[in-house]
Amino acid sequence: MKNHLFIFLILLCSDTSFAQKNMSNEPPVPCNGDADGLPGRYTDHTNPKYPSSLKGNTPDKAAMIKQLIALEKIEEASRSNFQLTGCVARVSFSGGAKNNFRGYAHYGYEYQLGVYENVCHVTQHIVKTVDEYRTVMRVNINPFLVNGGYLTPAGTGEFYIDKSMTVRYTFPIDAKLGPDYSKDQLTKPSRISQYISEANVLANRSGDYKNKHANFLRFVSGEGYVENWMSGSQYDKPSAKGYKWIDRRYLIVKPGIPVLIPVSRKQFLEDLLEYFEIEKVNFQFSHEEKMKNYAGDNSDRAKKARMVLESDKSAYAQLYEDKKAKVKQLLAAQPNEWLQKQAVVPLNSSTYDAYQRLADIGRFGEYEEERTAALYIYNPAYFSNNTDQPVKPVLMEVQFRYEIAEGRGFSERLLSNFEKNYNMNALRKMLQ
Repeated sequence: MKNHLFIFLILLCSDTSFAQKNMSNEPPVPCNGDADGLPGRYTDHTNPKYPSSLKGNTPDKAAMIKQLIALEKIEEASRSNFQLTGCVARVSFSGGAKNNFRGYAHYGYEYQLGVYENVCHVTQHIVKTVDEYRTVMRVNINPFLVNGGYLTPAGTGEFYIDKSMTVRYTFPIDAKLGPDYSKDQLTKPSRISQYISEANVLANRSGDYKNKHANFLRFVSGEGYVENWMSGSQYDKPSAKGYKWIDRRYLIVKPGIPVLIPVSRKQFLEDLLEYFEIEKVNFQFSHEEKMKNYAGDNSDRAKKARMVLESDKSAYAQLYEDKKAKVKQLLAAQPNEWLQKQAVVPLNSSTYDAYQRLADIGRFGEYEEERTAALYIYNPAYFSNNTDQPVKPVLMEVQFRYEIAEGRGFSERLLSNFEKNYNMNALRKMLQ
């Protein structure tokens, strides 16, 4: 009731802030305290709340719209015997940019069913529609699996050389800095910058930290859903009065071929050699920029900084050679069984000390923990099909964000109907 009282007070102060305009000039629906059980309304993609944001040239956009309308029909069919109450459900389409899966480009685009709560106005006693949704169902075609940003294994990215941490060097790990950086990071990024971890995939998808590995395997194999509790906690004691806001995700994949494949220790070490050449250029670029900042400055602080920078330049040249030599020695000396195990490496945040980074090379774990990452990459064999049809779905992510609270019965009813009647197999057939 507290949630509804809050909404009613806002509506009382400003009808125009939350009241949805009645596009069809229908007469207002009377109510008395609760609108959750009253008839709802559904509008398809021909009458969206906001203009479509779908991008693309005319033929590609037309092909995307065809796929999205097919998704719309699947959702509509799931509600053929369902009475929509307590809300307004509106369809919209968006996206249209190309997503790059380790060199293979496929269009990413999205179907959305936004569900807007109906409430009973506290003084007018008529149904109003809240202007923002919290319950939503989406189908994202060809989505990125990485949700948690760049993965930076230890030995890459930021570091300092002198123990005083006077100067920290921070530069990207994906390409060489300079005039061609923006182009190179898109067309030929470093191999190491394309690594993925379990935590990358589960970020904002699963809050079940106690079962992270099992959730990762279930999600990427398309064998079940994962959930992220956005309000409330799955570890709290159940409460009938509590508010819960939960985001559920399913991955729809082609059978028989994994979306992600592990990175071996051998591949990681070989990719480190490629990265060291990028790092060498980026160190020189960053070092020169830092020296320019102190040019003409004769203060004691500037003089000390220049001395540190000159010392770092000499020290880095030796570090670069030492790192390469250590990697080459490991590749030559370690048995094949050791080299073929999956690379589980410390994360970048473990240390910024360049010498500790050197010592960490070749130290691999056996499983992923909080400060380590088991490395994966997009499987080229999965994404290389249909490259001549970039609009065609190669994988999909289904999202259902729902609420559990007093007065939010419409959200639970929609979820229950979705679980019973939504045809996931129809989505899988679209990948064939």
